[in-house]
Amino acid sequence: MAIEDLRTILPPPADPIEAGPADWDEVEGELGTPLPSDYKAYIETYGSGHVADFLWVFNPFALRDNIKLQVQVQRQLGVLAELITNSGWKLPYPLFPGPGGLLPLGMTDNGDVIHWRTAGEADDWTIVVNDSRSPDSVEHVAGLTAFLTEILRRNERCAMFPASFPPAEIRFKPL
Repeated sequence: MAIEDLRTILPPPADPIEAGPADWDEVEGELGTPLPSDYKAYIETYGSGHVADFLWVFNPFALRDNIKLQVQVQRQLGVLAELITNSGWKLPYPLFPGPGGLLPLGMTDNGDVIHWRTAGEADDWTIVVNDSRSPDSVEHVAGLTAFLTEILRRNERCAMFPASFPPAEIRFKPL
């Protein structure tokens, strides 16, 4: 499983913050969709925090709205919908809850938004990174933990991320 691979390069905190107790049924009911099992394992392993001084994964159990999944889903989808309507942006994907729609799951310090592309079963969803300043998007054919593992190992590059990412020292900073 990809979470074990991720743990080898991004050691989790000994005592993760806001990692549960995990009432996933309630969260999935609020969002209206099942969530990928690797995402659930990530939240239960890491909780809330900052990945490699650059990336945030939204957490449904967070107390702060800036990283709370349910709040950020609404906020980020609202921003995209407004840009599509008012600025004429064209995205290659529909927005959630449309079939195969983008569902926000994280963000970078530069404002890039990380989404699931919700095509098929939740465990088959892929990652799409949307540039913060344009409608440009890049799809990565992997789930969250495999995406993070490959990016942090430098086996894969995300065009939206700066060349300096990831840093030499890769760590998870709990909040």
